[in-house]
Amino acid sequence: MNKRVNIKFPVLFFKKNKRGDKVLSMYWFLILILVSGGIFAMVYNFYGSPYDVREIEGEILSQKISDCISRDGKIQTNIISEEGFNANIKENFLESCKINFDSEESFEQNPINQYYFEVEFYKIEDLSNNVFNFNEGNLNWKADCGIKKENDKDYARLVKCTERRFYALGPGESQYLIKILSVIAKSEKNVKA
Repeated sequence: MNKRVNIKFPVLFFKKNKRGDKVLSMYWFLILILVSGGIFAMVYNFYGSPYDVREIEGEILSQKISDCISRDGKIQTNIISEEGFNANIKENFLESCKINFDSEESFEQNPINQYYFEVEFYKIEDLSNNVFNFNEGNLNWKADCGIKKENDKDYARLVKCTERRFYALGPGESQYLIKILSVIAKSEKNVKA
């Protein structure tokens, strides 16, 4: 009564199908092409165009200038004293604040200075007329600050302008509004043509 049941697997599972292998290798080849194309596209998008960091660079320049002008909400004594504003600050502001405008781009490609900044002091009582101002860098870049058009490649090569405003106390608790305009050109390295 004990009959052994012998189950045999079909030979199809173990026998290689040459036509199926050819079809499967075509799909693997197609998948490899798609994956390598995707990797190429990602690498090209990442390294294909430079990052435009001019706005951030302008904000850093404005922050450095404002830190040099004012500490703890008070204007530095080398800029303003009881007698008034120090006129010599215009000549040696970059040295006293340790700001260096020399960049590799200004030497290699364009000898014209790639930076500009302007500092204006206003009394709180009269915000329409500045009482003292000074600037440094290439004044020609300031004219481009008024021109702005979003998402236009022609205007992307223009300079990036950053304006910073803050209040500080002068001698005798006089209050001042200080405006800093920083302009960064450097379009050769930051903007893809």
